[in-house]
Amino acid sequence: MSTIGSRVRAEREAQGIPRSVLATKTGIGYSTLAELERGGMQTSTKLRVIADALGVSLKWLETGKGAKSPTSAALDPQWDDVTAYSQAVGLGAGAEAQEYAETHALKFKTSSLRKRGIYGRNLAVYYGKGDSMEPTLKDGDAILFDTSDTRPVDGSLFVIQRGREVHVKRAEVLDDIVYFRSDNPSGDHAWRKPRRMDSKKEPILVIGRVHWVGSWVD
Repeated sequence: MSTIGSRVRAEREAQGIPRSVLATKTGIGYSTLAELERGGMQTSTKLRVIADALGVSLKWLETGKGAKSPTSAALDPQWDDVTAYSQAVGLGAGAEAQEYAETHALKFKTSSLRKRGIYGRNLAVYYGKGDSMEPTLKDGDAILFDTSDTRPVDGSLFVIQRGREVHVKRAEVLDDIVYFRSDNPSGDHAWRKPRRMDSKKEPILVIGRVHWVGSWVD
């Protein structure tokens, strides 16, 4: 019998989204998400967040009935809501992923997202904490990223996870080896040197590519 958890798992796998990425994007603990997918939990207060992250309708996720895609009236709005998480993402030493992060939404113009080629993608917003990415990113900046784009591109910014900490760092590709580095390494002792993505000690997981940064003007 189809359950909420089986629908979550089937849709996540169909889109090629690792469980760890969906857990981070939704603010749900990895073990909690795994339990939901196995059927150990019959429901969750985070279903709307999960539905938004997977791009499916809440009704379909809850009941398995009706259209899987959101209603046609909402397919091409002038503004698009992107889920933002109160959880900080480290620009310096890193911020530990929280199991349940309070969420809200930021509005982005659909036309702007289309021009960037990311409209309808799996987008999310985190807030930066620290100074190791200055002047590119400052403490408190809003960071829009695409969790469906995890292929490292030289010179681009990415949200990454190293151990239990989540960071924003710049990709650097040298002789087919991928590194991640700080723009301001002097402000971050832990990232004074670039770190290899394929490190055997602490491999780096790419969560998504950064596409927009919002800052307060002094």
